[in-house]
Amino acid sequence: MFRIMDKKTLLYQKWRALLFLVLAVPLLLAPLGAQAQAPLCSNIFASVVSTPAADLLSARYTLAKPEQLRGDLFKNYRHRNDVLSKRYPKLAFVFNDPELFINTMKERFEQQKKLTPEDPRLFNFPEAAATMHEIKEDLGLFRAELINQLQFHKKSLRNQIAHSLLNKRSSPVETINKVLRYVGKVERDIQHMVDSNTYPYRDTIYTLYYYSRIRGFFQFKELNTYYQISKYLDMNMHGYRRLDIDAELRLYKVKDSPIVQVRSGKIATEFRLAELPFRRAFERKDTLEYVIIPSVQALGSSAFLHVLPHNLHFLGATNTPVAADGFKRPGGLFWMHDVRHEADRYMKINAYRKAQNLSKKQDEQMTLLMHQWQAEFLNMKNSIQDHNLKAAVEHYHFYTHHDVGVPMIPSMFLNHHMNGVKVYYAFLLHKKWSGQGPEYKQWVQTTRQAQKVLTKFWEDRLHLETGLLQKDPVKIKDWEEWFPKDHPTKSTTSILNNAIESQMPIKIVTDNTGVEGVLSKVLYNTAGEPIFLQFTRDTQLLDRAQQTLPEQGLAVHGQGYSSPIGKISSIKSQGNDITLDQLQEGHQVQIQYESGIQLQGQLSKKTFDDVGTLSVLTFSTANVQLHGKALYKPEWGSFDLMLANKIESLELGL
Repeated sequence: MFRIMDKKTLLYQKWRALLFLVLAVPLLLAPLGAQAQAPLCSNIFASVVSTPAADLLSARYTLAKPEQLRGDLFKNYRHRNDVLSKRYPKLAFVFNDPELFINTMKERFEQQKKLTPEDPRLFNFPEAAATMHEIKEDLGLFRAELINQLQFHKKSLRNQIAHSLLNKRSSPVETINKVLRYVGKVERDIQHMVDSNTYPYRDTIYTLYYYSRIRGFFQFKELNTYYQISKYLDMNMHGYRRLDIDAELRLYKVKDSPIVQVRSGKIATEFRLAELPFRRAFERKDTLEYVIIPSVQALGSSAFLHVLPHNLHFLGATNTPVAADGFKRPGGLFWMHDVRHEADRYMKINAYRKAQNLSKKQDEQMTLLMHQWQAEFLNMKNSIQDHNLKAAVEHYHFYTHHDVGVPMIPSMFLNHHMNGVKVYYAFLLHKKWSGQGPEYKQWVQTTRQAQKVLTKFWEDRLHLETGLLQKDPVKIKDWEEWFPKDHPTKSTTSILNNAIESQMPIKIVTDNTGVEGVLSKVLYNTAGEPIFLQFTRDTQLLDRAQQTLPEQGLAVHGQGYSSPIGKISSIKSQGNDITLDQLQEGHQVQIQYESGIQLQGQLSKKTFDDVGTLSVLTFSTANVQLHGKALYKPEWGSFDLMLANKIESLELGL
């Protein structure tokens, strides 16, 4: 449905949105060197603020009695689990005992690793059954809506003219038909899970992501003028790109990881820093480092703060635009918004664990303490008589620990909560202009009062953290220093993703050769570096002068091409270790890449460029694998291996 507004209202919204961009963006850009740069969400899913019962446990604990302490803390933990399980019955399998649930998922992962080591995330996740049934039902309703819209547009004058003059369908008819095809594909995939009563963990996550994208496909048109303008800032921060329906269909066909679509913009520095560690952890094949819960349930602040100490991350799928933190996000954008927040939270809690060198026992104790501190915060907040201050304390607490992702630990709050105060005020201004609050007045004065209340709250508990660590906490200045610094550049990652989504031709120039064509898939190593390229059509191999190599043009690779790239760790021929220069045609060859890719085959030809540099190895038969998964099989014919260590430049849309 489109909103009908008078000219005065429309003009007001346009000027208000433009004024926000003029005033707020400089504030967002100002603290790029500080922590907590990005204005994050105030309430994910729904604006449900928890007000627990007044009789929540507030244990009088002391480190002098560790067994009593643990008993009191665990009692509080069980109590909070019970409260959340009753509040969110559809997610009771998580809230009954988050740590037990994580351990169960890890056991499933380890069992599946024995069966499918190339992807242990294929273990059964039966808890997703209700969610999959729910989105299947919603897709049925969506399909019915699309059919009604299709009939309407078929009868339109525009379609009749297009049909009679051009013998084509109008663009709305064509688009809706393709969306119906997309919906049908998702429905069939879900039906397969339902019929087999098997819900692979990885596939449930992917299905919810693609469901979110298609449900949000038309929803951008429903946003009012303010959101139409400000959404570009939001999409840039969260690394979300809108695609046409053809690109959406291609993306669903590839079914690549939904953890990251493209890198987030430079405005959200921490999101960019957190992306790689979060994605690496998700793609690990040796261990299940954290658990993603794809959910269609609207959650309030209590749910997010309850799982804050645990390796659990909720990602939300929605069939309607959701208003939160001053933005109204359609499906796929809302999902990516959750990804960025959860990545930020993951980075910070793990930076703390690494900086303090927490033992397993200390980590468990800290988790229980974080639950206790949250219970005590709720009691403290509910005791505040001033309604304005109470709302500010609650808002700033949630903003700090969920939106900004700072762990609910005394030293973490005390060291980092003030760094992004300019961003916080811009965030409040944006919320007000978007019609989403905030719920209190006199922002600057009230925020300062709230900060004093929370500072006192955490200062009173700092000795408990120090006692647990048996030392003063390490002050973390830069989150990224606790993670590898080899982030992929924006140009490489973004352009490769864009090439796959848009299906525009791309030229990839490496240190030794080049390749030009329509890219369909890229595999990455754990450092986020491309290790395998696959093209669907119009492909040719190039020399360093970017000229087509002999017998490597469109006539040979016009229907597609694939090859590993990266550093070679070893080459064997006839059972002996050799170098590239020692390769002989007609011999059996084994090539091992540092990425783990292995190639075995009979070398039939070596191709050199004009200056005599070895560029391509042609195998009459070849078997290419990565961790046991076939990338190229001998029965597919001859194989041309381009020799390339790293990508040096990319050019999209030739």
